[in-house]
Amino acid sequence: MKDIFQSTKVKVFLSVLLVLIMLAVFTRNVENNIISTTLNAFTFGLSKVSAAASADSSDNKSIDELKAENEALAQANRELRAKLVDYYNVKEENTRLWSFYGIKKEHEDYALIPAMVLRRDSNDEFGSFTIDKGTASDVNVGDPVIGESGLIGWISEADVYTAKVVTVLSPQTSIGAVDNATGDTGIVTGSAKYADDSCTTFTKLNSENKVEEGDIITSSGASGIYPKGMMLGEVKEIGYDTYDSSYYAVIEPYDDIKEILNVAVVSDFDGQGEILKKESGE
Repeated sequence: MKDIFQSTKVKVFLSVLLVLIMLAVFTRNVENNIISTTLNAFTFGLSKVSAAASADSSDNKSIDELKAENEALAQANRELRAKLVDYYNVKEENTRLWSFYGIKKEHEDYALIPAMVLRRDSNDEFGSFTIDKGTASDVNVGDPVIGESGLIGWISEADVYTAKVVTVLSPQTSIGAVDNATGDTGIVTGSAKYADDSCTTFTKLNSENKVEEGDIITSSGASGIYPKGMMLGEVKEIGYDTYDSSYYAVIEPYDDIKEILNVAVVSDFDGQGEILKKESGE
């Protein structure tokens, strides 16, 4: 800053400025307007000189110093962008988890891991898909997968960061189930006949079953693989299988399985694996 005021040009400007101030004090009002205008012009010029002098002082920095400053700014920008990405990821995850708040409130024993559908298997008529969570998030093979309205499938494969979900529309799925209205029990499993309509079947019903259209079917929890009381869907029609001489019901899940985007993996719940432990003698 001292270098600025030691400049000859600045000293000249200051001298002229002092004269103008004195003239402004001792002249008439009309003249004051002229002098004020001139004074403003000189003041503006002085500010330009000061700014230029400041810029000159920046120019005195070495190339290495300027490079270091630029790198520091770039690093700060990278850190801010990373924090912003983290913020949006946490916000999105919280939003997804909030959509399962009702289920969590009703089943406090559930450990839920919210996930998003990454891609669907176009060659699978039963609607299998891959989610963005894997073993690193405590997702494991066999874990149940739910939508906002109920059970929609299970984890068939899992790597560190992704996992494959087989849906209730698939014949690979077998879930012990019960009709909430009548108490009739059976097995919910997929069928190629109904998968195109996004429906599954409630099979192995005895000949005296009282299942009716509109009944709600839930998981029985008998195997310890799926939680008890999870919604599986609503009865749309009753059928008879001539092949094995048994009755079945067509079930429409409450979630649109082939369009669903947000799901949650139930990584733990009361009674999980109890039947398997008993069978293995643990």
